[in-house]
Amino acid sequence: MFSLYLLAFMTFKMRNCTSIFLIFVIVFLSSCASTVKITSVVEKNKEGDFLLKWEVSPDQEGHIDIYSAMSDSALSNFVPVKTSRITDQFAIFNPTGAGIREYFFLKTGNTTSGIIANRIIEMNNIKNFRDIGGYFTINNEQIRWGRIYRSGDLSSANIFDKERIKRLGIKTVVDFRSRENAQLHPNRLGNDIRIISLPMSMGMDTVNQKIEKGNFSRSDAIKYIQDMYVGIVEDYKQEFAELFDILIDESNYPILLSGALGKDRVGLASYFILYSLGVPDYTLEEEYMLSNNTIDITKVVENAEGYPEYIQEALTAVLTVNQAYLNYTLDHLREKYGSIDNYLQKELRVTNGKKNILRKFLLYNP
Repeated sequence: MFSLYLLAFMTFKMRNCTSIFLIFVIVFLSSCASTVKITSVVEKNKEGDFLLKWEVSPDQEGHIDIYSAMSDSALSNFVPVKTSRITDQFAIFNPTGAGIREYFFLKTGNTTSGIIANRIIEMNNIKNFRDIGGYFTINNEQIRWGRIYRSGDLSSANIFDKERIKRLGIKTVVDFRSRENAQLHPNRLGNDIRIISLPMSMGMDTVNQKIEKGNFSRSDAIKYIQDMYVGIVEDYKQEFAELFDILIDESNYPILLSGALGKDRVGLASYFILYSLGVPDYTLEEEYMLSNNTIDITKVVENAEGYPEYIQEALTAVLTVNQAYLNYTLDHLREKYGSIDNYLQKELRVTNGKKNILRKFLLYNP
């Protein structure tokens, strides 16, 4: 089973017995009556080809039809490109268009996958660039690809990166970096892209000072980031509320959420957006943790090996995401506001009306 399959376990009691159900997050079952499930993912390999992987459960013989399209606007756009044996479990395709992404779906019998696309978009100088589409809600509705992207700092984007951003059709960048950081390192993406600044300071100067003084351990780092997350959700409610106002204006799409590394402020923003659409908790956690696979921390801090080991451990804690950071923040919100829904509705003004608009813009066939 592929390592990036998103698995979660739900345990509940029935007649004093414990039943465990294995949930495949990426699976989309077109026929509710069917017991056949397709789990699938596509990614770019080192050669630049699309590597499509799948698994059909329960195990069975037979064939699987692969369809492809350059646009996900309608299933009628998809054309059959290959029929493979189910047991092959993968197929490789050369890019037929611009090469950034193509869309696929799979069919065996009466069962289809959802629409599949590569989540991670390779950039030269931009870290953690990825699409938050493609996930499924608790009602098996799929979030549209290519509507909301997330990334790290854009100020160092080179010509290759800028061309890719242009080809993705991004119209609006929401920049969560502090005012000072944004002024020192401005985004220069061209006049066709609107930059909206929603500055959220993370107070990293304090961390830098502690590191230079050698007075910062891994436990210090974890506590600092946890408190920083709580500070973000408490001190920047207005900025998050403005983000949702941006999201309910269809003229802003496609949208790119950007920060320094695109993992903390952007991670919380992405969490709130996907939560509002009804994405289940285990998928939200997997999406948040994906930043650890897309950020090479050895390229973030120069000469990190020159620091004492305990400082290196602290740096790792600061430069990665940790489930403990997210859990600490969510526990705080539940304790103070009663639920995440209450926080979104009362503090960020995410009403049911706004949620319905988001569903219209961001779900396939809502």
